[in-house]
Amino acid sequence: MVASVQAELPRILELYPSLTDIAKTDWEKDGVQLVELEPNFMIEEGQFLEHAVLLLEGTVRMFKISQSGREVTLYRINGGECCPLMMTSILGETEYEATACVEITCLALVIPASMFRQWMDHYSSFRQFIFKMVAKRLILMSNLLDSISFKSIPGRVAEYLYQMTSDDNDSLLVTHDVISTELGTAREVISRALKSFENEGIVKLSRGKITQINRQKLEGYLEY
Repeated sequence: MVASVQAELPRILELYPSLTDIAKTDWEKDGVQLVELEPNFMIEEGQFLEHAVLLLEGTVRMFKISQSGREVTLYRINGGECCPLMMTSILGETEYEATACVEITCLALVIPASMFRQWMDHYSSFRQFIFKMVAKRLILMSNLLDSISFKSIPGRVAEYLYQMTSDDNDSLLVTHDVISTELGTAREVISRALKSFENEGIVKLSRGKITQINRQKLEGYLEY
């Protein structure tokens, strides 16, 4: 059973200090509640959103789907974060411009859209937090656009492998399909790049797994 907002309020305020100024009466209004979202729950692109969602825990992936059905990951949000595209859609009363999919079970604070707009109007600290989140994600999406437009596929694959590993962990449980979705390109293109890396001794490929990832050699492919 999901706890009440009042019971979780100290935790909510710890994760979202910008909500400290919210009046007690606002917390008690109908529609402000905690909900649990299970993996694969989706909010599809094109919807008019009735609620704003602030995550307390879990992970949600935001992505776009092309007309051909190809996906590209925009970013992920975790506990203590919100989706800026969702917030701008609510504020502008426009269609949601992405698809959101729960990857790890989420506990979320749900606020009716009309009340969210009121909080933005009346509470400057909350408004500033939302604007900061929007700016942060705009930078990430700008970097993604630069990567898609200007970086080679080997460079993008190398960057992905480098970011997902560390000096203490040289293996990834990941399929070529997943990498293609993350990078927004065809599976065959990813497979060719990975096979080339294997031929150079940079990685070792097996079903659903990439091992012996040589981060030092990957650095030679990184494009800054």
